[in-house]
Amino acid sequence: MRIFFSLFLLITCLPISFADTSAEDLLQKKLRTKLLRTPGTLTGESMCWHAAFGMSAFMDEYRATNDTAYLDAAIQYYDALINKMHESPDGYKGWVGPFIYDDNYICDVHIGDAILINHMLDFCETVLLHENKDIRQKYNTKAFSYLELAKKHLIEKWDRRGTWHVDGSYGAYSSWNKYLTADNLNEWRVLPAVKSNITLPFNKQNSMGIACLRIYRITVEKQYRDKALKIFNFMKSRMCLFQDHYVWNYWEPFGKWDIDPDSSNKLRHWVNVHPYRNYQAGEIHDIVEAYHSGLTFTQQDLEHIINTNLKVMWNGDKTNPKWRNSNYAVEMAAWGKIRITKTPGGESPNLAGTLWTGLRDFDPTIRELMGRKIKTPISFQRKYSNLPVTEFHRPFHSSRYFTMVAVLPSVSSKGDAPVFVSQTRIAGNIKIEIYSKDGEQKITNVFLNNKKDPAGLLIYHWDNKDVLPGEYRARWTLKDEYREFPIMVK
Repeated sequence: MRIFFSLFLLITCLPISFADTSAEDLLQKKLRTKLLRTPGTLTGESMCWHAAFGMSAFMDEYRATNDTAYLDAAIQYYDALINKMHESPDGYKGWVGPFIYDDNYICDVHIGDAILINHMLDFCETVLLHENKDIRQKYNTKAFSYLELAKKHLIEKWDRRGTWHVDGSYGAYSSWNKYLTADNLNEWRVLPAVKSNITLPFNKQNSMGIACLRIYRITVEKQYRDKALKIFNFMKSRMCLFQDHYVWNYWEPFGKWDIDPDSSNKLRHWVNVHPYRNYQAGEIHDIVEAYHSGLTFTQQDLEHIINTNLKVMWNGDKTNPKWRNSNYAVEMAAWGKIRITKTPGGESPNLAGTLWTGLRDFDPTIRELMGRKIKTPISFQRKYSNLPVTEFHRPFHSSRYFTMVAVLPSVSSKGDAPVFVSQTRIAGNIKIEIYSKDGEQKITNVFLNNKKDPAGLLIYHWDNKDVLPGEYRARWTLKDEYREFPIMVK
């Protein structure tokens, strides 16, 4: 586990520079990746992280130089990776190998596919929509082959395997529950591996969303836009407003399958801001790409996120900048101190925040702290101004006490018993009520405990049979603060 998190830290957080590196030198460096030096076609997720490290350099250097040698080198690298894909018993290809959470099992996973194919989609978009006709003609065949790979062996594959879920305006992927074993590579079997059938964390959801978004920008096929929109709506719906900035968790439940079957008040995954700085830093790039493509996020959302980075996380010193985690202010407000959180595996202390360079389009201080001159003007103008804009709006109320509120599912039929899930930082009497769609009129109580509920998780199954069909807000109240979550009863 330590190796995996260290890899992710390197890939998504540290600056990667291949300045003055020729296309051939870059290619030779990348061809030495462990994935390509592994015998056979069984590689796996950890190898994908190695292969993805620095992979964007091909297209970055091409855009910086207009030298098509980088496009030619990219093709050689992409094709080498594709040649290592393993065809599974269901006919779909992927980078199949030891399951990163339990190497007794063999599988491919969403994130392993997405972090490699997304770079190929960057190539596709660049050349297929290129203003130069000669570039389009020269690279047309290769680009379409990568596009078809993404559509079939990334999006179609994980849909057909039943891992895509829709809940009203939201959508999310869960992990699969079928695996291969070393002694049987010819049959997908349901095996007792940990983290099977569990909603993927936001960074992995977003990578799938970015793939859909890039396919849409190339093809204008609405189904891919709709899927990306639902993924990013899910993420925004779980963000917490505190004062003038956002805080969000690494993982939150999407469906009832995320509740521990052996405990009535336990989830199958921890809920908190990820203690490694690179996770949210990477998610920022995905949020910005969604914004530029007209999905989900508003200018105000980005302003809240900029406030998180510059008002909460940064020490304000341009000469010697230091960084806190994004939940610093809300935890100080709730407790008067920061509770140092260990990494998920408990291997090392909390790693503080970092500059969110993905916000450089919108703020001069971000650019100044980057120490780079960027020619494009600072603006909230969306990059893909030709695309339709669909913003997602939900009620936000500043809260220091609730780290999470959700209703699973948000759209339910009468008698379905949706589950109300919340997590608090402090102990206190929690009240859950149903309000009208506009939040003005109270409809009914859901949960009211006169006992002092301990801080932590609350899971409550609600009998909705006495509520008329319609749209409502679920409201959690603790002390003088509340959070709301829109729901629908059919």
